[in-house]
Amino acid sequence: MNFASRVDSESKKGCAILLFSALLVTAGCGRDDVKVYRVAKEQPPSPHAQSQSALPSGHPDIATAKPQLSWTLPAGWKEVAPGQVSLATFSIVDKDGREAQVAVTPLGRMAGKEVPIVNMWRQQFGLSELSADEAEKQLKPVEIGGEPGKMIELTGKSEGTNPPVKIVTAMVHRPDASWFYKLVGDADLVEAQKQAFVSFLKSIKIGQVPATEVASVPASQTESSSSGTSQWKTPADWKAVAPGSMQVAKFSVPANGAGKADVMISIFPTSTGGALANVNRWRSQIGLPPVTEAELAKSITKLDNKNPDAILVDMTNNERQLIGAIVPRDGQWYFFKLLGDAAAVSPQKDAFIAFAKSPQ
Repeated sequence: MNFASRVDSESKKGCAILLFSALLVTAGCGRDDVKVYRVAKEQPPSPHAQSQSALPSGHPDIATAKPQLSWTLPAGWKEVAPGQVSLATFSIVDKDGREAQVAVTPLGRMAGKEVPIVNMWRQQFGLSELSADEAEKQLKPVEIGGEPGKMIELTGKSEGTNPPVKIVTAMVHRPDASWFYKLVGDADLVEAQKQAFVSFLKSIKIGQVPATEVASVPASQTESSSSGTSQWKTPADWKAVAPGSMQVAKFSVPANGAGKADVMISIFPTSTGGALANVNRWRSQIGLPPVTEAELAKSITKLDNKNPDAILVDMTNNERQLIGAIVPRDGQWYFFKLLGDAAAVSPQKDAFIAFAKSPQ
């Protein structure tokens, strides 16, 4: 199976079980929530470079789309259909049949979240988590459309791949959103295309993008908000506490005798490894052994009929209980976790489920 086919196959598989592991390519299984961006064409500066549009002319929403995005396409790159969230996707195939892809994706403003992003990438390849200082050293400066950005490179083997895969991801934080540019594929081909990728980044031009056009990560999840894309309906008896380093919000729930528990919420631009990896990570937190792919279906239930890809898990071990929900929404993955003593967790299950379903 070639790289492009494998990406498509893995994407469909991820939709079936909720998530898939390719960062910043898609978010969900449908196209209904894709934000439309108009792309301005430019005259090609040379026979080997051309400016392309991310949407074909005649697209039903192109007349009302205001944002502008343009670029100079390197020789040998071919524009293909974009993913569910990516604005543009390009295919690269060399004379030996090696393949790679490039995706351009704007997500919510993520300035300051570089360390979790680096570690999320490393998790894709089974690499250990880095400290904040170590992770910062992995990020190298790069120019993106005349603005200072950061770039990270990783090489390894991910699930479903045989030859080594290399990922080069660049990001720039703008007032409208954080824009991500990803080159991924055969390690040798990606290395050969890295300079072309850097030149592509320099050629990017982005017009003014209204904040409403891009899914945003709420600045605070500690109370209901009428701004952004989420309205959090927090139970009145939950108390907001300081979140952890990879959390956007944390709450302590009412104690039950000596039993205590907390709710934690994290938001990422990917599934961070998929449903199986996350369920097994949660299982390990209460001392349970991992389940296999075949056993996964027995461990999860549907969270919300309005969001068929959202899942719920409920597991207990030695009076410790964890209820978790994974919810793909607005181009991002929301991770909700209620963890603690079973005596405190169990009475909060209904409230937790309602909370996980509440962002609209």
